[in-house]
Amino acid sequence: MADRILLDSTYLLPTFGMEVEGISDEDLKGMRELLLRGDVEFFCLSTTWIELIGKICREAERRGIDIAERFREAVKSLMDGGYYRWIEPSAEDILMAFNLRRLGHRDIIDNLLYATSINRGIKLLTMDRELKEFLRRHNFKIDQLIDHSILLERG
Repeated sequence: MADRILLDSTYLLPTFGMEVEGISDEDLKGMRELLLRGDVEFFCLSTTWIELIGKICREAERRGIDIAERFREAVKSLMDGGYYRWIEPSAEDILMAFNLRRLGHRDIIDNLLYATSINRGIKLLTMDRELKEFLRRHNFKIDQLIDHSILLERG
């Protein structure tokens, strides 16, 4: 049975031509091979678009480039390519994310991703050390949070 993996937006940025520190082309190739072999199933949370649009626009402005055409192609690939299953947060996920915010974790998208991973029994692929530390300090379960190096070791 394939590992079910929920992706943090960091892992979607390369689709838009954005390099991510700590993720190499070889890492991306390895993740794709796991997917094509059926070893993993990748999920994306619909609310991740809020974060993606902001990050991509900021980076394009910083570089002084027009990314509109690349953005259109990347969206089509992500939505229609068949590699990712897009899911919506449930009421339970939203309530848990709210509680995480009330405890002090300000990144709402990360809170939703974490809540969704917990409530659905899906591993969360993230490199976010701040999130892990926050969850650890507040005695939340973190063993389902992994990064790509752990995922690739298993493959």
